[in-house]
Amino acid sequence: MSKKNQPGAVLAASALLIVLSTQIHPENSPLLGIVQTVLLGVGMVGCCMAIWTFSRGSRKK
Repeated sequence: MSKKNQPGAVLAASALLIVLSTQIHPENSPLLGIVQTVLLGVGMVGCCMAIWTFSRGSRKK
């Protein structure tokens, strides 16, 4: 994968993690709550990194 398409792939994967975390219902299981929180956190960090990379790349032109 080229460096040019990397922010889009990271953003898509992060959005998928966020959507996946919303599908988990941890009513009676604390472990599922932890998994949901971790997935959401990783998804949010990935989105921020993709946006950061995109904005830094546009300044170099």
